[in-house]
Amino acid sequence: MRPGELIVRFRDGLDERSAEGALRAVGGREARRSVLGHHFRVILDGELSVAAAVQRLAAMPEVDYAEPNGILRKHQGAMLSPNDRFFRAQWNMKLLGAPRAWAIQKGKPEVAVAVLDTGIAFEDFGPYRKAPDWGSVRFLPGFDAVNGDSHANDDEFHGTHVASTIAEATNNTEGVTGLAFGCSLMPVKVLDETGQGSDFDVAEGLDYAASFRENGQNPVKVVNMSLGGTGSSETIKRAIDRVVQAGILVVASAGNDDKGTVDFPANLDNVIAVGAVDARKQRAPYSNYGAALDLVAPGGDLDRDDDDDGNVDLVFQQMPDPDALDAGRHDEFCYCGVEGTSMAAPHVAGLAALLFSQGITSATAVRAALEQTAEDLGDPGRDDVFGHGLIQPAKALSGLGLNK
Repeated sequence: MRPGELIVRFRDGLDERSAEGALRAVGGREARRSVLGHHFRVILDGELSVAAAVQRLAAMPEVDYAEPNGILRKHQGAMLSPNDRFFRAQWNMKLLGAPRAWAIQKGKPEVAVAVLDTGIAFEDFGPYRKAPDWGSVRFLPGFDAVNGDSHANDDEFHGTHVASTIAEATNNTEGVTGLAFGCSLMPVKVLDETGQGSDFDVAEGLDYAASFRENGQNPVKVVNMSLGGTGSSETIKRAIDRVVQAGILVVASAGNDDKGTVDFPANLDNVIAVGAVDARKQRAPYSNYGAALDLVAPGGDLDRDDDDDGNVDLVFQQMPDPDALDAGRHDEFCYCGVEGTSMAAPHVAGLAALLFSQGITSATAVRAALEQTAEDLGDPGRDDVFGHGLIQPAKALSGLGLNK
């Protein structure tokens, strides 16, 4: 948890003075109201422990709930920077049959994926530079919940890599490819330069994505969260409920601990939990599994080269160069390989965006298409190792009768 921090939601109709009195009673030194004004992040003065303050608040009749401000972390494993800059290194896109899917649907800019992560290298601003292989990809106005502004730039690298799997420019002779490269991206920074973020900040990012409007409509159809933790948060649960109620599909990574339980928030029923497979369509050795797993997608394996291309089977996308970041610079980029369920989830988010682009309007119908057309791996039917199976973009897109 964040030391000395908690989240509290008061019951509807409570006046400001009463809320302030309750916070002072537990030693609240500073409070920040959420975007929608339903809950507060509170920094304590240290006289009471977080646990004691939460217990005291929970006993107050004017309080709906109180909880520590927990921490979620990116789901990412090892990485490698190869010499090969081209599509031939993307075993993951070939495994999914992406070229066939692109013949059916490349994505539409009116469909956007909100990437809740470390930010995206999407603009030239201050010391930050836009990554080179975005081409004509459209970016919606972003939100930085960590720093409280609109410049959701990537000061780590994880978010740019994830976003590039979804929508990196394709067929432009540079770099590598993105699965839904015709769709738009919304950068939402909820993780800091260490790859960590609080429950409060993640909920802020979710509410931003759900409440965004452009010409009276919300173009965000998918939220990708390549992050998670072992705990739980009522604040995030309720924020996800609001996102789902807005008709948005939520995709999250299962976690990288090689254990039989899926991390939060991917383990929620209204979130698509994504595990990772390697180039053999076997469970990646780090990937979490279990009863809450829904689908699998390519996540990579640093220790294998099953497609015999001379590169280990990582997921290669553009991202800020780690060496430059270590030197405090944000102006150099690489086409780097990373493994993790963080890398698997954006494949599912990208395919979901293609399905929305194909004309499906219901998030429930998109989820059904993803699950019903997945390649069944492991035991027949849904199982705890592969969920419903490996996504099949071309089958999902063509099997709906919208485009043969």
